[in-house]
Amino acid sequence: MGERDAIAEMSDDERAAVEEVERALETFHRAHGALIEFHHSVGRAMEHVDEAESHLRGEHDELADHLEEEILPAGVTADGKLTYQLVAEFEDGLLAEVESAADSAFEELADGRRYPIERSQRDGSSE
Repeated sequence: MGERDAIAEMSDDERAAVEEVERALETFHRAHGALIEFHHSVGRAMEHVDEAESHLRGEHDELADHLEEEILPAGVTADGKLTYQLVAEFEDGLLAEVESAADSAFEELADGRRYPIERSQRDGSSE
């Protein structure tokens, strides 16, 4: 069945659902990007803390020790998780589940293709 046929056979609710699934998937991917940015930002911040610790060493050992022992090894959650762990858990957990559900919806409703509504509109306007 072609893309236009698949779209034509969809009910209004199915069409709306496919559009919402596509938007959800895109939004989860944007959230993933924000999480990656968070991971990198925290890493850069920790590099600055490390630099500060080395500049304080010798004249302000107590403060340097605090940075080295309490801040640098610290995780970002109450249970001590590091940012890469948050990224990996999101990728392997919720993001993977959403991608799988989206793939199933596209397979069942749109011949396995993403952006079926947009594809149908493009194909329809070029006639």
